Amino acid sequence: MWYNFLERSKFISNLYDDVPDLNNVRIAAIKITDEGRRVSIHFNMPKFGDNPPSKWNNSRYNTVFVELDFFDIKDLSVSYCKENLRGNINIQKNEESGLKVSISGSVNVTFLADIGMIQSVSGYIDTVEE
Repeated sequence: MWYNFLERSKFISNLYDDVPDLNNVRIAAIKITDEGRRVSIHFNMPKFGDNPPSKWNNSRYNTVFVELDFFDIKDLSVSYCKENLRGNINIQKNEESGLKVSISGSVNVTFLADIGMIQSVSGYIDTVEE
């Protein structure tokens, strides 16, 4: 599974009985920083968590928001074709470079990274109709 290749994945693996694949996710942001050495991907998980914290239940959250960071980027490619960012996010172990990350959909991104981590996982109320 995609999260096994990332550091700080314990919370996401506890949040779900079976962590879903990242298919057709709504992407809030793709950020390229540190002169291209860092890529951040912010997105909504495809389904709400099976075991949310009680604070999330009490606040009636219905969406899980994830921020991933990747470092020491190589071979970055980006193309964009629509306003609404949606896509499938695929993260695989790569023998040569650490991680191979690709997004395919209304935005297409591919890159190699030495390391990736789950920067944050939060809940919120999403009122946007899918």
